[in-house]
Amino acid sequence: MAQDARAELTRLAVLHHGPLLGYCRRRLGSESLAEDALQEVFLRAHKYFSTYDPARDARKWLFGIAHNVCVEVARSHGRLHVADELPEPADNATAVALERLAREESLEHVRRELERLPDRTRRILELRFFGQMTSAEIAKLEGMNETAVRVALHRALEGLRSRLNRAGDAAP
Repeated sequence: MAQDARAELTRLAVLHHGPLLGYCRRRLGSESLAEDALQEVFLRAHKYFSTYDPARDARKWLFGIAHNVCVEVARSHGRLHVADELPEPADNATAVALERLAREESLEHVRRELERLPDRTRRILELRFFGQMTSAEIAKLEGMNETAVRVALHRALEGLRSRLNRAGDAAP
């Protein structure tokens, strides 16, 4: 690998490390599996960097590799998960703590609803919102046509919205 290519791959690794680790963590539900998967992502990126087209969005290329690695890791370790990843508190003020608690309860409810989705539907949502991929990019990764991805996204979001609204209406 040429020095320029090595420098570019290092730059991409530094730039995208956090989002890719978060994606792997959400997909695999385990910090250690996510770290192992991320290491494999960068090993593959290094191995196949000569095939990377710089005109293409590097983030999407890396998320595509991460998607494939997570699917492989999940197959060898069981079902994919959406991890309990909640932000740390900003400070100890009571108002901030109460706001965080409400947000955590909402996030927990969303996480439970996401876990109830079929694997493919959940993957499509995660690639769209966590990976920030387009319908066309997701279609290519999932072996679907773009219209089917859009329909799956629409149905999944409508179903989630409906279930979350029903749960909100049932809350005291």
